[in-house]
Amino acid sequence: IMDDEREEEITSLSSIFPEIVVDKQDAYTMSLLIPVAPTEAVSVVTEHCQDAGLDASPVTHLPPLQLRAKLPPGYPDSVPPRVQLEAKPAWINAEKLQDLESECEKLWEEYGRCQILYTYIDHVQQAAERFFDLPHTITVKPQLKEELVEFSRARDKEIFERSSYDCGVCLEPKKGTLCHRMSACGHVFCRACLQDFYNSAITEGDVGNISCLEPSCGKGKPGEPQQKRKPIHPGELLVIGVEEAQARRYVELKRKKKLESDKSTIYCPRTWCQAPARSNKYPPIPDDLNLYVDDSSDESSDPPPAYTKDTPENKLPVPADRLAICSNPKCLLAFCRVCYCGWHGEFARCWPRNPADLSEEEKASYDYIRQHTSPCPTCSSPVQKTMGCNHMKCFQCNTHFCYLCGAWLEPGNPYQHFNQKGLGCYMRLWELEEGDDGQGNAHFQGARRDEMDRRVVGPGQQGRGQGRGRRGRGQNGPHPPNVNGGQRGGRGARGLGGAVAAPGQVEEREAAALRRFVQMAQNDQEDEWDSDEL
Repeated sequence: IMDDEREEEITSLSSIFPEIVVDKQDAYTMSLLIPVAPTEAVSVVTEHCQDAGLDASPVTHLPPLQLRAKLPPGYPDSVPPRVQLEAKPAWINAEKLQDLESECEKLWEEYGRCQILYTYIDHVQQAAERFFDLPHTITVKPQLKEELVEFSRARDKEIFERSSYDCGVCLEPKKGTLCHRMSACGHVFCRACLQDFYNSAITEGDVGNISCLEPSCGKGKPGEPQQKRKPIHPGELLVIGVEEAQARRYVELKRKKKLESDKSTIYCPRTWCQAPARSNKYPPIPDDLNLYVDDSSDESSDPPPAYTKDTPENKLPVPADRLAICSNPKCLLAFCRVCYCGWHGEFARCWPRNPADLSEEEKASYDYIRQHTSPCPTCSSPVQKTMGCNHMKCFQCNTHFCYLCGAWLEPGNPYQHFNQKGLGCYMRLWELEEGDDGQGNAHFQGARRDEMDRRVVGPGQQGRGQGRGRRGRGQNGPHPPNVNGGQRGGRGARGLGGAVAAPGQVEEREAAALRRFVQMAQNDQEDEWDSDEL
C-alpha cells in the first residue's frame, strides 16, 4: 500500500509539474526546478563596493532552486520525505537552504504524516515570492553579479517575447518578438513603428524627440510636477533595429547641439575648420556606441567673460589655462583661447582680439544674423524662418516666441499674442508665410533690426529699416511687450527688437479666418487648416 501511495504521489506531481524529472535508477526520487521571481525587485551589489547605491543593479528573476526529493520506504506513515535544495550558482547562503529543508519535516508532522510534497513545493514557491524573508539587497562577488544580472535580463526577455502587446502607435496587437519595451519607462511599441519614427527624426535632425512615444510618459498625477522625458541611449536604438550610421548621427547631432548652445565653447580660429576645441565636458564619441555616456543635462554653462583690450590682466585666464586644441582630427591646431593666435607658450604675454579687427567675412556673417534672424528670448539662439506662421519654437531650449518681435509666448496659448489689439503683431500670424523674401516685396526686417539701426543712425533719428514693412507700406506699430520674457532667466537680451511695420486695415474675412485658426489650434486640429483662407 505504501508503494502505491508513493507511486500515486509521484504520478500526481508529474501531472501538476510536467517539468519534474524522475530518476531512472530510483522511481521514488525526483527533481524539480523552482523559479525565484520576488514580487519586489532585488538589488545586487558587489562586495567591498564603497558606494552601494551607485553599484546596485535591480533584478526581477534569480536562478532557480533545484529541489531533489526522495520518498523512502515507510513514507508517508512513519518516515518523512528527504529533500535537498541547491542553488547554481550559489547566490543564497547555505544556512537559509538548510532552514528551508528542515521545514519539510515540520510540515509533514503538522499535516498528520500524510503525502506532503505538493504542500512543501507550494511552501517554497511562496517563500520565493517573498524572497525567503531575506533583505532585498544581496552582496556578491563581481563575476557572480554579472551572471545574476544577465540571467534576469534573459528571463525578462523570454517572458516578454512569449506575450502579446498592443502597439501604442499603430494600435495593432503584436507578438513580443516584434515589439520593444522602453528601458526607462516600460512602454511597449512595435519595432517597425519605432524604427520609422526614429529614423525620420534623426534624418530631419530633430534629436529632441528621440524619446518614448507615449504622450503621457513623464506626466505625473494632477498637481504633481511633470518629469522630463529621458532621451534614448544609442545602444537602445541599436537594439530597436536602427542602423549604426543613424545612431551615430544621433549622438553627433546631440553633441553638436550642446556645443552650440554652450556659450563657453571655444572654436578653432582657422576659417576652413572652425571646429570646437577639445573639452572634458563634451568627450569624443566612442567607436562602440554601447559605451557612450549619455549626459541628459541640457543646461549650458554661463557664458565666458567678454575679453577686450580694456580687460585687466588679472581678469584673464591664467597662462596655463589658455591652451586650446582643435577637436578636428584633420586640424588639431593648438591655439590661445584669449588672443586666438597659434599657441605661443605660457610665458608669452597676449591680449584679447580687438572687435574692430574682424575680417570682412566675419562682419558679413554678424550682419546677416542681425538682419535675417530672430533671437530666442531665453537662450538668444538665432532662428530664421523658411515657411509657416510666426509662432516659433526654439530648437535649443523649446521656448515659444514670436518671430516678428522676439517676445516670449505662453506655451499653453501662444496664439493669443497675435490676437490682442494694440500689439504690433495683431493679426499678423501668417505674415511672411513663405519665409524671408518669400512674398515679393515683403521683407523681414528682423527682430534684431534695432541693433543694425543703432550702428548707422544716432539717438532720436529714424533707422533705415523703419517704414519698410510689408510691401513697403505703413509705419512701425508699437513694440509688442515681452510677455513674461524676464521670467525665463536666459542669457542675452530679451529683445523686443525692431518690429516689422504694422499692416493695413485687416478685412473682416481675414479676422474671422484667423480666429478660426486659433480655435483649431487650441483643439489640436491645426493640421486641417487651409492657409489659403488668409
